[in-house]
Parts: sequence; C-alpha cells; structure tokens
Amino acid sequence: MKRSMKWPLALIFLFLSTSVQAQNKPSATTKDYATWHTLGQVQMSPDGQWMAWAVTMQENNDTLWVKNVQGGEAKAYAFASQASFSGDNRWLAMRIGVSYAEQEKLTEQKKPVDYALGLVNLATMEMTTVKGISGFNFSEDGKWLAITLSKPADSKATGNTVLLREMATGLSRSLGNVTESSFNKKANRFAYITAGGSMHTLELINLTSAATTVIVTDTTKFSRISWDREGQAFAFYSAWNDAKWEEETQKVHFYHALAPKPSLKSLDPLTSLPEGMRVLGSAQLRVSDDLQRVHFGLKEWTRKPEPDTSKAKKPAPKKDKLAPVDVWNWNDKEIQPRQKITYNQDLNLSYETVWHLQTNKVVALADQETLQAMVSTAHSLVISAHTDRYRPAFKEDFADFYVVDIQTGTKKLLLENQVQSAGGTPMASTTGRYITYFKDNHHYVYDTKSGKHTNVTQNLPHPVYNVRDDRPGIIGPAGFAGWIKGDEAFLIYDEYDVWRIDAEGRSPRKLTAGREEQIIYRVQRLNFDDPYIDASKPIMLTMTGDNDRRSGYAQLDPKGTVKTLIFEPMNVGRLVKAKNIDQYSYVTQKWDVPPVLKAGPTLAGATTIFESNPQSANFAKGRAELVYFNSQDGRPLKGALHYPDNYEPGKQYPMVVYIYEIRSNAVHNYVNPSVRSAYNLSHYTAQGYFVFQPDIVYDIDDPGMSAVNCVVPAVEKVLETGMINPKAVGLMGHSWGGYQTAFLVTQTKLFSAAIAGAPLTNMMSMSLAIYWNSGTPNQKIFETSQGRFSGPWYEVEEAHWRNSPIIYADKIDTPMLMTFGDKDGAVDWHQGIEMYGTMRRMGKPFTMLVYADENHNFTKRENQMDYFNRVTAYLDHYLKGAEAPAWLTEGVSYVERRKAEDKK
Repeated sequence: MKRSMKWPLALIFLFLSTSVQAQNKPSATTKDYATWHTLGQVQMSPDGQWMAWAVTMQENNDTLWVKNVQGGEAKAYAFASQASFSGDNRWLAMRIGVSYAEQEKLTEQKKPVDYALGLVNLATMEMTTVKGISGFNFSEDGKWLAITLSKPADSKATGNTVLLREMATGLSRSLGNVTESSFNKKANRFAYITAGGSMHTLELINLTSAATTVIVTDTTKFSRISWDREGQAFAFYSAWNDAKWEEETQKVHFYHALAPKPSLKSLDPLTSLPEGMRVLGSAQLRVSDDLQRVHFGLKEWTRKPEPDTSKAKKPAPKKDKLAPVDVWNWNDKEIQPRQKITYNQDLNLSYETVWHLQTNKVVALADQETLQAMVSTAHSLVISAHTDRYRPAFKEDFADFYVVDIQTGTKKLLLENQVQSAGGTPMASTTGRYITYFKDNHHYVYDTKSGKHTNVTQNLPHPVYNVRDDRPGIIGPAGFAGWIKGDEAFLIYDEYDVWRIDAEGRSPRKLTAGREEQIIYRVQRLNFDDPYIDASKPIMLTMTGDNDRRSGYAQLDPKGTVKTLIFEPMNVGRLVKAKNIDQYSYVTQKWDVPPVLKAGPTLAGATTIFESNPQSANFAKGRAELVYFNSQDGRPLKGALHYPDNYEPGKQYPMVVYIYEIRSNAVHNYVNPSVRSAYNLSHYTAQGYFVFQPDIVYDIDDPGMSAVNCVVPAVEKVLETGMINPKAVGLMGHSWGGYQTAFLVTQTKLFSAAIAGAPLTNMMSMSLAIYWNSGTPNQKIFETSQGRFSGPWYEVEEAHWRNSPIIYADKIDTPMLMTFGDKDGAVDWHQGIEMYGTMRRMGKPFTMLVYADENHNFTKRENQMDYFNRVTAYLDHYLKGAEAPAWLTEGVSYVERRKAEDKK
C-alpha cells in the first residue's frame, strides 16, 4: 500500500540546519574497543527492591551486578550470570563460571566449564558457593532451592545428585541419582525420580512436614513429571515393553498429590489404547486445569514378525550393502533436505490423545489425516488441522481446520482452505467459547455455542491488515494483542491504534489516538501467568513516533484514558515489572549515549541504576539524526544519518551507506564498537566516516529496482548538504543487503566502493536453490517473502532477469568486495562464484573472500577479526586514498596462504 503523505518542510531541512561542535576528545581506536561491554538480561526481585543485571565484555570477564534500588552501591560478582531472585525476596542465586581467558582455553580444548552456584543472602550480602553444579531453581515461594550437581567425568550413574536446601535453616537433603525433579506451583511439594541399579522410584516430599511418600517403585524407567497449572496433581510416564512389539511404549499415570486421600491412577496401554498404537514417551504430557484430563501422544506400534518354527535350517539370506541414494520425487510433501533436518521431529511425531480420568475413556484428537491438534489445558476446546491435501505447498501453507469434540473425537469443519501463516491459524479464546481467525484482511469470530461466523472488523474505518507489508502473497493482520478476561472482547491493532473488539462484533472501540498523533501504539504484556488481559487493571502500551522515531510507554486505565508515561527522542525499551508491586525498570539509549538502566515506581520518575560503558565519555562520539526524502516515485521515506566523531562544519567527509530494508528505526540504537563485526557502524564514525542507513520499500517483481528507487535519492539528498565528499561514498550490506548492494552498483555510479556480504547475484538460479539451514526450497522466500516476486521464474522470467546483478555486470564500474562462508546455508555461495567468474572474465575490479567452515554469519573469532580488518582497509583505500593492501592488488596464492599457515 503506497502512502501519499508528504514530509513537512521543517522536517525535510531539520538535518540541514543543525551543526555539531567539535568535542575535542579523541576517537576510540581498535585497541580501545575491548573495554566496551553489553548490558544483558535484567532481573527484579518480586518486591521490586533488588535488581540484578549481567554485563558481557567483548574481550574480558563477564560480571553480574546487584543493587538495592533504595540506595547503596551496586555490587559486582565476577564471572557470574543467570541471576534468580527467590520468591520471598531474601536470596539471589547465580551461576558462576570462569575467567574469559580460561573459557577461551576450555573452548579451544573442547572441554566443558565447571560452574558453581553463588547464593547471596540479601540481608547481609554474604555469599556461599556450591561447586560443580549443572543447574538450580527456587520453589515458587523461595523457601526451597533445588541444586543439581554435575556428574564426575568418570561417573557411570544415570542421574545426578540433587541437593534440596531449606533456605531458612541452610540445611540440605542429598538425593542421589536423580533423573528428574520438579517443585509444584504451590511450593509445598517436590517430586523426583531416582534410578538406582535395576530399580527406579518416583517420590514426593511434603515440604511442609518433610514427609516423603514413595509413589511407585519398579524396574521400569519413569519420566516426564508434569504438574497441573496450580500444582495440585501431576502425570508421569513409566516405560514398558511387550515382546510382541518392536518399540517401547509408556504407561500413563496420574497422581492427585493434594487430594484429601492422594491416589494414583494408571492407564494400561494394552487394554485402553487402539490396536497397534503406543504411547510415545517423547510426546508432551499435560494435566488439564480442572484435573479431569491428561493429554499425551500416540504413535503407531510395529509388530514383530512371527518366529520361524520350522525345524529345517535355511541358509541366511545374503544382505547386499544398501546404496546411499536419496530419491527426490515430484510428489514429496517436503524435499529430501528438509526431511533430513526434520528427521527426529518426524520420528517423534505423535497424535494428540486425551485420557478422561472420571470415565477412564481414551479419545484420539488427531490422526494421520489431522496430525496437528491445538489443545489448551484451561478449557476443553480442541482445534485440529488437515494439511495433506495442500502439500507440497509452494507458497503459503494452507489447511482445513476442524473443531474436535473432546469427549468423542468427532470432527466438525471450521474452515476450509485457510492459510496457516499470516495470522490465519484459528485461536481459541481463554474460556474456549470463541475462536478467532484472520481471513480476507479481516478478523473473524466463531461462536462455538451458536456455530456462527462473524466478521467483527468490517465496519472499522481503517484497515486492520498490515498495510506496511510490501511482500507478495497473503498479508496478515497488523496484530492481535489478546483476549480480555472473561472473553467479552479482544484487542487488535490497525496501523497506529489499539482497538477493543466485542466478541459478538458489536460497537468496536478505538482505545488510542495514534493516527491523529502519528504514534504507533501496541500492548506491552508484562505478566504472562494468566492467558488473558485484565482490563480492570491498567494496560501498558508501547509508543513509537512514526515520523520522529521517538519511543516510550503509555498506560491505558480501566476508564479508557491513555496517559503518556515516558516518550523521548531515544530508544526506550526492555520494560520489566516487579511481580508483586508497581516497580518498573527499563533501558534508554541513543546513538551517542550508551544504554542506561533505570528503575522506579513510575516510569517518569525512575532513577538511574546503572550507566553502561562509562569509559565512552572519554572518547568523541558523533550524533545521529533522521533524514527525510522521497523515493523516485514520490513515497516519503526516512534514513538514519550518523555523524563522524569530532565533526567539523564546512569540512567534507567520506560516507559509508549501510542498507537492509527499513533501517531508520535504528537511529537511536547505541552500537558498541567492535573488531568482530565488519559492518560495525560505530567503528566507521570513529574512523571519520559519515554512516547513512536509508529505508527501502518495495514493489512486487522489482526487488532490485526498488532498492535503486529508494537508495539513490536518499544518498543524493544527503549529498546536497555539502558535508559529504561525493567521490568518497561507499556502499555495503549483508545477505539481502548484500544483494541490494550488488544490484545498486549496476544501476548507478554514485558509489566509489561496494562491499557485498553473502549476496544473491543471480535471481534465476537462486530461486531454484535450497535454503540449506532449513532444508526448504527458496521458492517460498521468493514468492511470499523477501524475494518479492509474484510467481516462479517461468511465469515472471523477465522480472527475475532484470533484478539480477549478474545480468548487468558489464555496467559495473564500482570496485566490489564480495564475501562468503563456504558452508553458507542461507545464500548458496556459488552465487559468488557466478559473479566472480563473470567479473573476472570482463576484467573488472572484483575481489571475493571465502572463509572455510563458516555459515551465513561468521562465528569464529579469527575470521570475524580478519574480515573486519580487510573491510576497513578496503574502504580506507577507496574512500580515503590509503595505500591498497597487497591482497587487494595482487591477491594471495594458495601456496602463499599455506606457507603463512605453516609458520603459525
């Protein structure tokens, strides 16, 4: 959908009228980059009085910080991570590792890290440690802690030792050879399974009385302790074999732990299941909220052949070695590479089945035709999907959806030929009374009681589909926030606003004024303990300025009033709320201001808890702003322009343009400088470059030309400022951005150098390739997603050719550096070979780097740093006039490379 709005004149020239004074501070160098760190996961105690946050260093030791928000200094715990506060706010547990140097050494030696548990008493800040742990978890109330110890390297034990610690006394009970354990939600029971010799036991500890109950002991293995939502009862499996059948099956057991008279019920697979079916032990096991049902999975059982009872001895048949051949058939539901990736998943595929505890009846809710069944333990509504008639699927995935009677297994058709992606999969309401789905650009509600389908958004004044989705195929909704408690209504989005939609489709209400304000409002869920939104309490909303990229939060009160809490020209996010009180934390950042962690009872009045990267104040840092421009066909767009450090008005600078679809939303993102990212934008501004990230929007069947239509006028707009040397503009991007880079230089001479990481170069051959990381054909990506073609190559052949960089290789005058990993599972690295062969044959300046054993994104430190150095040298040569490195002018022969490797 094209938007006709035009930018206000004042906004267009905003970036022209500002200037940045020299900061008179040095720019950070590559030697300084290692001092930067990343603010990691933030945790808050249930009472909101304590906070913990992880700090990850680039080339040094990680740290966990802990602070009382009422005051006092933050305390650092070296090598620590995975903070967990106890439910009673008295304790903090953490995992303690080893130093950065030691971890690098262990990784190189392929040895595991020996972790310890750190346990901090928040009243005294004293810490005790338990060495050699593999995991830990508090009970819900925080009064107990289960510590799982690592097994010694030479141990032959099946399970681990678990220390069950009572936090009030500090006393621990050692449980040996535990294979599985679990607290219930009420925190008054602890169930665990042990494997001792030939005997296996499932026991239950009453945490109030310390009494232990042996639920069952047998020679069989037990597994999958699964509590109900409130922690009153649990189900579990016991393995069982029958001599007549090949595979192992399971008995299903249900134990009501908190009943006046606790009891154990068991389901016998021989007498209760359909002939030839077994219980699959890897399938999910769940207890319904009302304790009336147990859900599990069934799978076919293979009967063993009857033994040969004849007395005559027959020679054993000769077994020929099987040829390792894959048969690719045109009727395959999934192609062979995909089947290999999903092998274990397919092997463990099971049919959803329910055991009704009161009647002891077993009902299959899915079968070979309707493999998928969506079940909630909160209610009895079941939705199943039949997909086979629509496979193989070359574009969207479709299915016939059914409502299944949980008592009988009878199916009733709900939707036929309904798309599964793009929000089309039907979802049950929290009580199971209604089913919502998205179809033909509208939200529908199906009433299970009346059997009526209602289009509940047909009278809304604005579209509720994603009008900004410029991909081909079926467009999904702008968004679905969730059902309100009681299923009276649910919340959805249009382009800007949140709407309250009545379950019967009556009197929809717009809850925000985003369209008028040019602010995008979305619901921010802070509590997922309940499956619904409680409209009797304030609802938190995110705010995003559509034109200025401000961000923040607002609150919608039960009376319908929206109050802005914080809304600033920066990136405001990562909102966390204490579980038991209105205490919040969030993180702010700007391009020139590192992330700051804030906390308080209100967002506006929050105080600073932690300022990351304080050393950055010692170095210069340019600023960032939005640039407003129009595409060649008149669409208003934006771009993020980042100034070089110590920018001097009146001086011209080189510029690097980084592209990948929509990028202006990153204008306020702080980027740590790093020598392990070749596309690190902070590195280039520190090196005296402007960096520009323009937005790109697309027309169907013209992905390459669309990039030209957006990027060229964007760069020309910035060049009008006079701040940029027009002969020193570089272009770079990775993956889809690499493709756009490779295509742009075939259509314009604006750029003096181009760097294309893992690009598509031939849209014809790439559309026929395989996305090896997932094992799926590229057709779906090309025809429904990022490729943005309306059909396969043989239907829109000319469009594939005219958007292929390789077709215009003779038009390229820009030196290009292209990079691939030879194990790239996203973009076939032979795309690079095609371009290399073409450019080499034409005698045009082109260099390709191929890194061994790397996938789409490099993970090996030495490769990351090597690529970083080469990209930096490449840009410095073409945009700053630095001397060209020898590898660029002369190449590196294989003999030279091997000699260099042998010396090391």
